[in-house]
Amino acid sequence: MITRVRYSVGNVGHPRAAQYALHTLLEMVVSPDCLVQGTAAAERREDEVLVTYGVAPEGIDSGVHVFVSGFFDGHYGSIDAMPERPVIRMENIPALYRDDRGSGDTFYSVQREAQGTRVDCHVDVVAGAFFMLSRYEETVVPAVDVFDRFPAESSVAFQEGFLQEPIVNQYAEQLLKMLRVAGFTGEQRRWWGTAPWAIALTHDVDQLHRFACGKPPAHAIVRSATGRGSTMDRMVFRDYVQTMTHRKADEYDCLSEMAAWEVSIGVRSAYYFLADNAGQYGADYAVDAPGVVAVMKTMGSMGHEVGFHAGFNAYENAERFHNELSRLQSIGLPIVGGRQHYLRWQTPTTWRLWEAEGLAYDATLGYSKAAGFRCGSCLPFHPYDIESDREMSIFEWPLMFMDATYLSAWSEGTKVLDRVSQECRRCGGVLVLLWHNRNWSKLYVPAVRHYMQELLKQRITQGVLVSSISGLTRLVDAVLADHV
Repeated sequence: MITRVRYSVGNVGHPRAAQYALHTLLEMVVSPDCLVQGTAAAERREDEVLVTYGVAPEGIDSGVHVFVSGFFDGHYGSIDAMPERPVIRMENIPALYRDDRGSGDTFYSVQREAQGTRVDCHVDVVAGAFFMLSRYEETVVPAVDVFDRFPAESSVAFQEGFLQEPIVNQYAEQLLKMLRVAGFTGEQRRWWGTAPWAIALTHDVDQLHRFACGKPPAHAIVRSATGRGSTMDRMVFRDYVQTMTHRKADEYDCLSEMAAWEVSIGVRSAYYFLADNAGQYGADYAVDAPGVVAVMKTMGSMGHEVGFHAGFNAYENAERFHNELSRLQSIGLPIVGGRQHYLRWQTPTTWRLWEAEGLAYDATLGYSKAAGFRCGSCLPFHPYDIESDREMSIFEWPLMFMDATYLSAWSEGTKVLDRVSQECRRCGGVLVLLWHNRNWSKLYVPAVRHYMQELLKQRITQGVLVSSISGLTRLVDAVLADHV
């Protein structure tokens, strides 16, 4: 029985980066305790299949051998190492780096000899995975939007039409197929125990007041007073009056209601709070105000995760990041991860901020204007610091769908969410979903609230695990412990 996988990297530039990518791919489909790093032929045991990237150990011609494109060699670190365009598909999978010397459109080929089975992978899945997971292009392509973010439309995935395909997971699945052909009989890794896939439900708490500081909706008032107001204008004005006279709760001040409803259907989620309440992009609440603290502690007692929403200007400023995090931590609840406000990000600088503070994970990496797989993966992974040439200790749980992206075209958004969900289901991954508390409102966004509630209830009945990222992390650790 071949139940272990030995992997080796040799004769390539930047072997540490290549080894990281190969190991990360294998961990997506094979339990980590079944993986063995090593290069010497004499070390190989009978219960192991060998995967090589670069020159195979002398005397071994069986196992899986991955094509080396040269990505990690001379042009590594520059724009010249970007994938050749247009990106060709092989077996309907985008092949960012491929062998163009006669392999055709076959992802891999098989040679069966007396000494064993050799499988040659004609796609450099190691380079392709590294390109996506490390966000390589964001370090070499000088493109930013008005908020200093790398825009979706500047990415290879968007331009080549595969942003909504988790190609790193597709590469891992192909690698598992090749391992099977080469004789591997071990179980495929199951991340979520008995659940087929998972949803990481998250909420960014940007606002707690529809009418911040009691500011009236001037536009709605003027139009209503002149008789030119629409039904929406009149509704907003009426809501303002009722809210300011305390006849009803503010539509955005709904955390307790939202958290209680989730518990009622068996769901736990993560609520990320802003500790920056200054300036145009700050919160409209103080994170250490007694009322806010009481709500956070109540949610924590209900099993929800309270997390960190790093402020608008904290994505590249270590002092700001630390001060905001310390303000949130002073409340006394455990803070293990969170997300950047406005999804502002700089690779790899922002990852370093989260890692330096000893946080367990970040959940920022999605695009503000398009749903999909910015990192090419629907599974969490350790990111790679390209500049320091090292694997990082923090986990990235990349964001795949944000409600705000499609508020003006919700019917389109539901179709996109369904497609992204289907990919997560197919790969046995996790859909990291962002639902803002301001979009809980039945008054302002009834379609969003209804769709999200029905989606979660349906997925639960289908056996999908829905929880916070910290809750899912505990499960992953427990599943691994049980396997060992």
